[in-house]
Amino acid sequence: MTFVKNEEEKYTIEKSKGSKQIILSDSDCYQIIIKNGNERMKQQQPEPDYRRMIFQCPLCSLIPEEQKDSFLQDVRFSVRSYQKGEIIVTQGTHYDSLYILINGEVVTEMADEKGDFMKVEQLKAPNPMATGFLFSSDNRSPVSAICHTVCTVVVIPRENVYFLMRKYEGFMMAFLAYISNKVSFLSEKLRLVSFRTIRAKLAYYLLKESEGEKSFRLKTSKENMSRLFGVSRPALVKVMMEMAEEGLINVDRRDIQINDRAALKKML
Repeated sequence: MTFVKNEEEKYTIEKSKGSKQIILSDSDCYQIIIKNGNERMKQQQPEPDYRRMIFQCPLCSLIPEEQKDSFLQDVRFSVRSYQKGEIIVTQGTHYDSLYILINGEVVTEMADEKGDFMKVEQLKAPNPMATGFLFSSDNRSPVSAICHTVCTVVVIPRENVYFLMRKYEGFMMAFLAYISNKVSFLSEKLRLVSFRTIRAKLAYYLLKESEGEKSFRLKTSKENMSRLFGVSRPALVKVMMEMAEEGLINVDRRDIQINDRAALKKML
């Protein structure tokens, strides 16, 4: 039953299996738990504001504060929830909407004709998925996106994305920058795949990152490097320590010193 105190406040009581829920306002929600005749009130977490959460995504990060309310009025989206192990996007299916991961972690994989799988990357929220194929003439997804954890995804139709890009310059610029950075990442990934061993991958990466300098600092963590290489972090660290023991490099966390550049080049 529902009790209405005035036009601004509504009180509702729902009874179910020894408990009742009282909603005091739009933002306050409490559950009264009845056990052995005693009542205990517990505050419940309010539903997340998915519309506001999309501003945490890199695609929406350049939208000025004064345009955010207008942007929220124009965006059209649905929210989908997935359990660990579920597939969000299947390789080969048409990609007609923009998927923004706002909670959880996703692994993207690519399968070949033999049925062998290659891990492409691991995405953590908040991040968009497969942006480069949304407006492609062949917009079939080249990868499958599989939930590594419980995930929540905001889905925006392609037509609405196009409308938002035309109306909001910040959104358009962030979208184009994200695609460009992703192309650079995949190009690097493809280059690393051509090297058969972790030593060769690491040698190439260190030579590239050093930009000709003897000493330099890695821009990313070993965890991210291992994902880029497509290997486990312990395997990468083991090879890095072996190269340090051989005197090829010195390693101090992210600080690297190349002692034998010629030897690294021979590994390629």
